[in-house]
Amino acid sequence: MNRILRALILATLFSIGITTISAQANSQTFTGSISNSRISEYYPISLNAGEAVLITAEATSGTLDTYLILRDPNGAIVAENDDRETGVITDSALGAIADISGDYEVEVTRYPEGDSTGAYDLTIEIGTPDILNQLTELIVRVTLSGPEQTIDTANFRIHYTTSGADAVDAEFLNAVVQAAEEFYDIQINQLGWAAPPRDGFLGGDDRYDIYIQDLIGSGEGALGYASPDTVVGDNPNTPETELNAASSYLVLDNDYNDSDAVDLIGLMRTTFTHEFNHVVQFGYDGDEPQGWVFEATASWIETVSAGKDEDATGYVEYNYQYPELCFGTTTVDPDGGMLQYGDWMFIQMLADVYGRDSVVAYWRHIAQKDNWASLESFLSERGSTIPDALAAYRLKNLARDYRLAPEFNATVWLENTIDDLGSWTFTGQGIQSLGANYFRFDLPPGAYNAEISGDRGGLQLWAVGILGDEKVEAIPLGRGASFDTTPYSEAYLMVFDPAYSDDVENCTYQDYNIQVQAGKGFPVLPYLIFPATYFQTLG
Repeated sequence: MNRILRALILATLFSIGITTISAQANSQTFTGSISNSRISEYYPISLNAGEAVLITAEATSGTLDTYLILRDPNGAIVAENDDRETGVITDSALGAIADISGDYEVEVTRYPEGDSTGAYDLTIEIGTPDILNQLTELIVRVTLSGPEQTIDTANFRIHYTTSGADAVDAEFLNAVVQAAEEFYDIQINQLGWAAPPRDGFLGGDDRYDIYIQDLIGSGEGALGYASPDTVVGDNPNTPETELNAASSYLVLDNDYNDSDAVDLIGLMRTTFTHEFNHVVQFGYDGDEPQGWVFEATASWIETVSAGKDEDATGYVEYNYQYPELCFGTTTVDPDGGMLQYGDWMFIQMLADVYGRDSVVAYWRHIAQKDNWASLESFLSERGSTIPDALAAYRLKNLARDYRLAPEFNATVWLENTIDDLGSWTFTGQGIQSLGANYFRFDLPPGAYNAEISGDRGGLQLWAVGILGDEKVEAIPLGRGASFDTTPYSEAYLMVFDPAYSDDVENCTYQDYNIQVQAGKGFPVLPYLIFPATYFQTLG
């Protein structure tokens, strides 16, 4: 099942044009225009600490899709907005309360990924925080089929209706109320994630907003989704200074009757904890370019918070079918994005090796660095590298060394069986970045030498020996070395590609050959050891 993660697109655009406001009244309206040669216009405003500002931009001609950004006296983004209603109203609106006194700056530009142009009216209203109540009407997040009602908990405001296609019954609503505070406590108080930034007056107050809507029956194709809506730059709930933290909201299906689940409340609960984790993630970085880490982490959260309701183990079989594909890709895999959900096992490996709190630590690095630089930084602090960690992950998958392995109903894909000396190769298409191929080694016990050739020069070999139900031993062979299969009940070879780049969607296969001969020299000793508790023979 696919969940929708709506990406928050952030950009800072530059232009030579600056429009100056000489004095501030309670409310002022200005006219301006955006063209290909003048893609931004700037409006300095003066705010005192505690004052509120409400800003709206409305296109009046051309194709203009407005985009608003408010910066504080230090140049940091306070808030930004693209559409008042996603896909419907492309005019923009935002509001904020000044933390410090000084000269702020309003930037009017266009949607960063388009080339729209035209004229606009800009209205800037300064006053008490009460003026921000207008944001509830200006910014439309979700439109329900009947009169909207709300119910508040300590941390959440739940928006629902009791009529029309989005109608929710009392039992389901009460289950959402219970799940909201339960999973907030687990993720924030027990697991140690930073509380996400509050959204000010959006939704009516600063609680985290939940909207209950008929997603599945309406054809949305989602069990739920989380959507960032206001960039705050720094999350005040963390000790670090973030650059792209954002407030957000989440949407749940109104009954899950149109799903194939038996336990509908259970499905709501695992969807809630998954999507709320996205809300929490956006409090660290709403603009991380590699989307896999959002879904992998949120799926992992299911396994540590939802108990029997978790849905993450359902993704493992698919991931085990395609170990040769780029790690982190969301478009290369045949199902167009399913692999990222099953990649929760990599997050679990980090938790197993470095402790469960290391997942939050990894997200602190994500908040500071983009793409693989965040993982490189996280692993470097722990004396490891991405190739080492991903090789260990691919070996851990072979060993099925996971607490929830009894729920997997799968083993990694067996590429081929080596049952004689000589040259061997893959049966599929080869291997991609940080991917692996697995070969069963079905030769009489003894010493053997395996070498890899025919690739671009960087692939690595690992020998893997199974000591009954006791342990799985992994032996690094590099480009080629000898190993002894005598002690083992089963043996395998793994081909691993340690190369990687930030573009996880631009993946190509490598060809290779494995040359198997009688042993030469002293066999290499095991380097990594996994318990064989849940190991199953491949094939």
